[in-house]
Amino acid sequence: MALTATDLFNDATTREIGGVGPDQVNLIASDLIGVEQMLSAAVPQINNLSDLHTHVIINQLNEEIASIENANSPTGTLILGTDLGQYVGRAINDIHRDIIDIAQGDAGVQAIFNPTPLPALNTPAAPFHDNADQTTFVTQWIQDSNHLGQAAITIENNDFGGDIAGLVAQIQAFENSANAFDQSQGGLWSARFWNEFRNDGTTGTAANALIEGLQTHNAGEVNAAAEQLAANSADVGSNNLMADGGSYANVVAAAQATAVTPNPTSPGQPPVAGPPCPGAGSSTATTSTGSTAPAADSGSANPAHAGNSSAAPTPAAHHHDHHFEHIWHHV
Repeated sequence: MALTATDLFNDATTREIGGVGPDQVNLIASDLIGVEQMLSAAVPQINNLSDLHTHVIINQLNEEIASIENANSPTGTLILGTDLGQYVGRAINDIHRDIIDIAQGDAGVQAIFNPTPLPALNTPAAPFHDNADQTTFVTQWIQDSNHLGQAAITIENNDFGGDIAGLVAQIQAFENSANAFDQSQGGLWSARFWNEFRNDGTTGTAANALIEGLQTHNAGEVNAAAEQLAANSADVGSNNLMADGGSYANVVAAAQATAVTPNPTSPGQPPVAGPPCPGAGSSTATTSTGSTAPAADSGSANPAHAGNSSAAPTPAAHHHDHHFEHIWHHV
């Protein structure tokens, strides 16, 4: 019987538990390349949230493969343009666990890819405590993740009338800004978050789907991308603390409260997009401290946190609880 994508991924999991030594690199990479190829063939087009989740997994596999291939390289070796320093093992851990989390939360993905879950944590993971620059970035990124998706849905609701090209430019600026910021951080930040923020992470995958859906008038793709961007922002917001120790909860709630309705237009005038996103792609933002109650699971302080999107989110904020243990040796 031919091996499935699930079989190959589970084999990689077993091998990674033992540590990514030089003798395991090619075997693990071969497993993950096979998974990536099978999922790419199974879901070539994004029409719904399960399709988008599968594409997020495909792109995260590419990040993990690159990390595996460089797991035993000298510290400071760039991986996909980023210096992860001593934290390559952490990147492998987080990405692999996030892929499992995504699949386990989506029955549509499980129909073609159903990796074995990992054990729960003995103690909850602690939130990542952002510095001032990271707080400014994350605050703006949460706002843009929601407002750009909402603006796209408004255009969709208006039968794809409006300034699609202008909104696409904003989405591209947002995506590139997030990628550049993550790469500029390097080290633990990038090891922990590149599968959230990079062009080849959840942000980039969802942003590109939002652009494609707008340009091809694919309502299913637009809806899935907007939902994924909102869910990703809620997840990151719940897994981090601001520089002053506050929660991002109020930032997420305010960003998701924007109404998404078609704009009224005068006779003969085309509909326009919804609320403008003046901060899209910007590195400036006004921070807002929310509740000081502990956020849901997080990741950086504990090397076990997975990543973002798991269960198929509801249109409102959807937080994901991650309960994993660190099983990889840092290489």
